[in-house]
Amino acid sequence: MWQIYANYSHFMLKKSTTTSASNIVQLEDDSYNTHKQDKVKVRVYYETLCPDSKHFFVRHLGPVTEKLSDFLDVTLVPYGKATTTEKNGQYYFKCQHQEEECYANKIHACSIDILNNIVLAVKITVCMIEDNYDADGALHKCAKQLNIEPEPIINCAGTTHGSELLKKYGEDTHILKPTFIPTVTLNGSRDNQAAILKNFLLEVCKLIAMPLPPPCL
Repeated sequence: MWQIYANYSHFMLKKSTTTSASNIVQLEDDSYNTHKQDKVKVRVYYETLCPDSKHFFVRHLGPVTEKLSDFLDVTLVPYGKATTTEKNGQYYFKCQHQEEECYANKIHACSIDILNNIVLAVKITVCMIEDNYDADGALHKCAKQLNIEPEPIINCAGTTHGSELLKKYGEDTHILKPTFIPTVTLNGSRDNQAAILKNFLLEVCKLIAMPLPPPCL
């Protein structure tokens, strides 16, 4: 009797968690797709010359955002373990990986601000983070690939506006007080960091209601 019950329970569990073909078809119809009104909120606290940040962007954030862009609300916070000081109305930054990282953080901050399109911002930051020791060179290369004008971004990074953007990201980071970079929050929670950094796709898919989109199946 126990074996029959166990087999039946396994069947019902499998049935309840399997997305049918009709569910997948419904994903094409926004009247069924409530995910677009209730996206998974992702915040990524990172720094541009951090090897762990680079790994997460290239191996996880970029591919997952490309696959699930309709289901994610991504916020990028390029600051990391930096510090900000103010003197005579100007902001000065010290970064974990020296001045090159502070400048690259500004390039990322200005890219996010000027593009005002998170999918495109993720694409260019993923591209640039592979070679941020030459931030201007990385920007020009990646902007060309994505058909983006680089000069407004470079100009922003060299002005007080770029510094103000980085200062704001610093304030956001200091509120969270991350102990490891990158730190990723999902819907406001930073629980399960090891799992998020190991299998970002799985952890995001856990927060998407049924019917699951094909990349989660």
